[in-house]
Amino acid sequence: MEGCVEGGVVFHRAKLWEIKLEEFESSVMCDDGTEIKASLVVDASGFRSKFLEYDKLKNHGYQIAQGILAEVDEHPFDLDKMVLMDWRDSHMGNEPYLRKSNSENPTCLYAMPFRSKLIFLEETSLASRPMLSYTEIKKRMVARLRHLGIRV
Repeated sequence: MEGCVEGGVVFHRAKLWEIKLEEFESSVMCDDGTEIKASLVVDASGFRSKFLEYDKLKNHGYQIAQGILAEVDEHPFDLDKMVLMDWRDSHMGNEPYLRKSNSENPTCLYAMPFRSKLIFLEETSLASRPMLSYTEIKKRMVARLRHLGIRV
């Protein structure tokens, strides 16, 4: 949060009421009457967003994640950095059945170290059709942790 504030990020707490999309400058209207202008608006509320209109039926992808806050013996990550969307699949080298399914529906790792022995880890499928099973995503996370030498 301190880094965001130092970088000039402005936070506004309100519910989104309306989005007006224009070619060069869009705006969002909030329920408190505030209008925020932006060159890019990202709607991350999911495929049931009331702000999206479809002209035909969509084949939506599904997101699933396995995340843990873990006490570990050690981990290989810098304490002052986060890992976002690590798509590497080298951890599946000894598990060809996982590599095959990962090539069809890939997953990535998020890692947020708090201390040398405390870390948040998440294996995520951003969009798959059909949705990956909880068992599949958990197997991939276990394989990744084993490869990284992380013992929970």
